[in-house]
Amino acid sequence: MIRKLFFIATTSILILSLFAGIVSALDTQTGVTIKANLENVRAYAPAAQSAGLNYAVDGGVLYVGRPGEWRKLATPEGVIVGAVAVDNSRPGLLYIGAANELAVYRMDSSRAWLRVPLSDKFVGGVTSLAVDKLNHLLYVGTDTAGVFRLRDVGSSMIAGGHHVLSEPVVQVATDSTGAGLVFARTPSTLYRGDNMGLNWSTVENLGSAPTALAVVNRYPATVYVGTADRGLLTSQDGANWSLANDGLAFVPGSRLSIDAIAADPAQLDVLYVATSYLYGTTTVHQSPAGIQQTTDGGASWRTLVSQTDAPVAELLPIAGQTGAVYALTLASRQPQPIGAAPEIVESAPVAATAASGIRSDATTLAAWVVAALAALALGYALVSDLRSKAAKPATAPLALQRQPVRQR
Repeated sequence: MIRKLFFIATTSILILSLFAGIVSALDTQTGVTIKANLENVRAYAPAAQSAGLNYAVDGGVLYVGRPGEWRKLATPEGVIVGAVAVDNSRPGLLYIGAANELAVYRMDSSRAWLRVPLSDKFVGGVTSLAVDKLNHLLYVGTDTAGVFRLRDVGSSMIAGGHHVLSEPVVQVATDSTGAGLVFARTPSTLYRGDNMGLNWSTVENLGSAPTALAVVNRYPATVYVGTADRGLLTSQDGANWSLANDGLAFVPGSRLSIDAIAADPAQLDVLYVATSYLYGTTTVHQSPAGIQQTTDGGASWRTLVSQTDAPVAELLPIAGQTGAVYALTLASRQPQPIGAAPEIVESAPVAATAASGIRSDATTLAAWVVAALAALALGYALVSDLRSKAAKPATAPLALQRQPVRQR
């Protein structure tokens, strides 16, 4: 009897677990799609290492993946995503900024979103995010309220500073080396934050309006600033600047504009810039001059492509693959392959399955298969046991068997 009850209880538990797992797996796959290419990229967070996962904001929707395979990530209801950043020093930590409210959201390894409101005195949205991984700081650029500083303490995020600016923040960038530098770029001005963003000042010695910004976290950190007509400038303290135009075809007297800068997170000496020439005084005309690459931190540049169909708005590097980058232009926000970047074969979005390249459910599926087989085995053993007992012939009690048979 004990053996029979054990078989029944164990089999029931396994079958119920299997049923719950199947329901959960089907539920998590509902509405998830995989698509080959993005179409309207507004923000991008490249992987920290080769073959890692990138995050992109495509038309207000968050995606994760790599070129040729992007999976939609669920975000809080009603949120139009405007910016994204990751903290690769703490796995699973992801930040997004809302384009339709002054709030950021944080997702940790539990996959739950934490909403962090920034201010109730302004109306606007988030335009850019930057993470100081060493000090666990998040800098938030906005379109109406300047720059916010938040400290991530794990269980929550604490407001730690706010610098109001008169223009929308186009971009924020920070070092993670301990120097405590952070930069915010507006359409006309570059601002430097010292002491981990507690003190702000205007950078006044660029000689031209800033057009692009990047901070590379080598030691010491190096700041790259593109300008409207002086080409590329670099600095290690945000105060003293040097030209880095060798190979960019900058001619004194010309107006060489740096339209975009991107650094390869997996190769700190590899960067890409997109350039164009500006002509005219009253009416300015922009002529794309190409996309260049450096493998020595900006000491020299070589051309990847000599001309683009339209001025470049942003560059999306492929981590760890030298010479591979995608371009977004003023005419199209769909990534265009440059250099060694592979062409994307267009295809219709398909439902995500366990066999997709984003391998999140393969192990879970295998576990449920094993559970199913175990349940079948126990069920078979239980049925066999019951049948064997039912097949035994009935025998008389031992006391009756020992009684002698009387003859009449």
